[in-house]
Amino acid sequence: MAILISGDKKHIRPDEVAALYVELGWGTAREYSPARMSRSLAGCDIVVGAWNDAGELVGIARGFSDFVTTTKILDMLIAPEYQRQGIGIRMMRKIESLARGTDIYFETERKNFGFAEKCGYVKRKGLMVFMKPVRHSGKVSGRKK
Repeated sequence: MAILISGDKKHIRPDEVAALYVELGWGTAREYSPARMSRSLAGCDIVVGAWNDAGELVGIARGFSDFVTTTKILDMLIAPEYQRQGIGIRMMRKIESLARGTDIYFETERKNFGFAEKCGYVKRKGLMVFMKPVRHSGKVSGRKK
């Protein structure tokens, strides 16, 4: 099965991205609506998508970069049935090619540390992530850590 990886965000449909976030449990259809994802994708400097032979979006990665010194990978999602097939590594390589010459930061959960290390990333000593979550109707938004 061939998987197409592209860094051209014009080909990425917000409705497909929203469905992938919801399918993977990152949030609700309200939090990840096509309208919100359209705005989110437009605001990202780097967006990499992965499509299967049928043209279905099976992976997405988003990031911010100044394209000089620093790039921050915001997230990477791959549909469960496509995980552990090398797609994530190919998506990381695409991000790296788009952000060439910058330090790249990749925040992830402990369960993904092996993946990050396999891609050549190392833990940065002394770096701790802080977050101030947005509240939606009395509920804190964002994934459980």
